[in-house]
Amino acid sequence: MGDSVYVLAVTSTVVFLLLAVFIVSFALVFQRRQLENLRERSALKAAYEEEILKAQIEMQNQTLQAIGRELHDNIGQLLSVTKLYLNQLEDAEDLAQVRPLTIKTNGVIDQTISGVRALSKSLDGDFIRDFGLIETLAFEVERLNGTGRLNASLRVQPDMQPLGFEREIILFRMVQEAINNLLKHAQARSLHVSLQTRDGQLLLQLEDDGKGFDYEGVMNQSIVNSGAGLRNMQRRAELIGGKCTIDTAPGRGTRIAFVVPVGRAVALAA
Repeated sequence: MGDSVYVLAVTSTVVFLLLAVFIVSFALVFQRRQLENLRERSALKAAYEEEILKAQIEMQNQTLQAIGRELHDNIGQLLSVTKLYLNQLEDAEDLAQVRPLTIKTNGVIDQTISGVRALSKSLDGDFIRDFGLIETLAFEVERLNGTGRLNASLRVQPDMQPLGFEREIILFRMVQEAINNLLKHAQARSLHVSLQTRDGQLLLQLEDDGKGFDYEGVMNQSIVNSGAGLRNMQRRAELIGGKCTIDTAPGRGTRIAFVVPVGRAVALAA
C-alpha cells in the first residue's frame, strides 16, 4: 500500500512537472512568435510609411519637371506669340488692322491664364489629400492632352468609394510611373484610363495603342538593364494589399491593371 502511494505520488509529480514544462515552453514559444510578428509588422509598417513619403517626393519631382516643360514649351511660346501680336499692334496704321490683332492677343492671353492656373494646381503638394484620386487623375489626363503628345481619356464609374490618402497617393504614383514609361517607350497615340469597383475591389486600368513590348523578356533581364519601373509598380501594389498585372506584346499595345481592396485599410498600416 505504501509503495503504491509512493509510486502514485512520484508519477503525479513527474506529470505535473512535465505539464509545467510544456506550459512554460509553449508560453515562451508563443511569446517569441508574438515578438517576431510584432517586429515584422513594425518593419512592414515602416516600409509602408517610407513608401508613402517616397511616393510624395517622387510626385513632387515629377510635378516640377512637368512645370519646367510647361513653362518652356507652352507658357513661354504663348508669351512670345503675345509679344509678336503687340509688336504688330504698334505698327498698325488703322482700326481695321487693330481689331483682329486685339482679338488674337486676347485669345492668347486667355490661353496663358488657363495654363498658369493649371500650373498653380500642379504646385499644390497636397492635391490628392485635398481633392482625391479621381480629380487628380482627371487633372493628369487634362495635362497629357495639353501636351499634344497623345489623346488621353478618363472613364470613372459613378459613386466610387475613396481608398484613403495613403493608398491613393501610392496608387497615383504607380499611374505616373506607367504614364512615364508610355511616353518614353510606347510611341502611343492614345491612352484610355478607367476606374471602377468590382467584387469589393477597385480596378484602375490604363490601355494604350503603342508598340507594346516583350514583358517576359524585360522582366527576366537584370534590374540594372531594364524593368525597374515595372517592378516598382508591382512591389507598391503588393504593399497596399493589391496587385499589378501587365498585358502586352510587341505590336499590340499595353494594358496595365491595378487592383486594390476597397472598404478596409491595409492591415500593416493599422
